[in-house]
Amino acid sequence: MRLLPGVLYGAYLRTTPGLSGASLACYFSTGCKAISVSPVERKSLCAFSIFVGMELRETLLPGFGKKYTLTLATGEKITVIVYQNGQRELYLTEKGEEDPSYSVRLTDEEARELAFVLGGVRYQPLPSDKMNLIFRELVVEWIPVAAACPMAGKTLSDLAVRRLTGASVIAILRGETIIPTPDPYEEVIQPGDTLVVVGTRPQIEKVLPLCRPQT
Repeated sequence: MRLLPGVLYGAYLRTTPGLSGASLACYFSTGCKAISVSPVERKSLCAFSIFVGMELRETLLPGFGKKYTLTLATGEKITVIVYQNGQRELYLTEKGEEDPSYSVRLTDEEARELAFVLGGVRYQPLPSDKMNLIFRELVVEWIPVAAACPMAGKTLSDLAVRRLTGASVIAILRGETIIPTPDPYEEVIQPGDTLVVVGTRPQIEKVLPLCRPQT
């Protein structure tokens, strides 16, 4: 995003020692690259900063709105300006710098949508320690389906595979075709298919007899 010269892109209050008033400093920027930010997210940032020790400052901008400055653990600063018309602007200032390096302007609707993303409403990632635990425990196995086995000619629902074994069939390889997340009620398992199964080793072991010929 290229900012146009002569356009007001930010404002903040600057207090002067010895004076009771404050002057409004305005920035006119050019050539700044755009980054992403949130809006109502200012509330989330405020609550979050209490728990992780971040510094969040709120400044009233008379006639404009409010400014929120969050100092990150890296020393960088994120500044969110919320205007009275609902528009939001985000600025990123590098550690040790006075002027912002990047900025982006958001409408009220865009800011609220981004807040959902940043706040984990759209997607909530797992902490790395939990992910490591999951990867240590889970196994992905490619299991061929024999011609005369309980699975052949049946759906996953017919044999209640998920309920009885605890494992999940995440895909079916059928010749050159890949069937991702097969419908457990509609997709019929065929001899020669290969099931891509995810589960713990004991769960995988329960699936194996269903794909092998009965003796």
